[in-house]
Amino acid sequence: MKDKNLLNVAGIIALVVGILSCFTIVGAVAGIPAIIGGNKLRKFSQMSDAEIINEKENLLIWSIVLCILCTISGVLGLVFYFGIDNTFDLNLGSSNSAKYKDLEKLNNLYQSKAISKEEYEAEKARILGK
Repeated sequence: MKDKNLLNVAGIIALVVGILSCFTIVGAVAGIPAIIGGNKLRKFSQMSDAEIINEKENLLIWSIVLCILCTISGVLGLVFYFGIDNTFDLNLGSSNSAKYKDLEKLNNLYQSKAISKEEYEAEKARILGK
């Protein structure tokens, strides 16, 4: 998955902006949600990849909220959010994705008649580690 430090930095920025905003009563209206959102993003940075995938809707919501309250933190959160699907295979896990890509390529070779059934089965068994 993408570097989770991006979320940590976004969280810290939101915390600082939120704290600075709280120096005025009017600023506290935006500052308190920014502090809460900053803490949420920092918690996301400490989660495992699977936990982030399970909570990615919350990540999106907090990133949008922070776009309104603290633009840079929200944008960094959204950059991370939209990078999730491109860097982590949701169904197969990151460690298995290369194996399944190899199987897909092998199947394409077999379907195009570039290799025989026996070659296909032997290579498939090798890829799957059987």
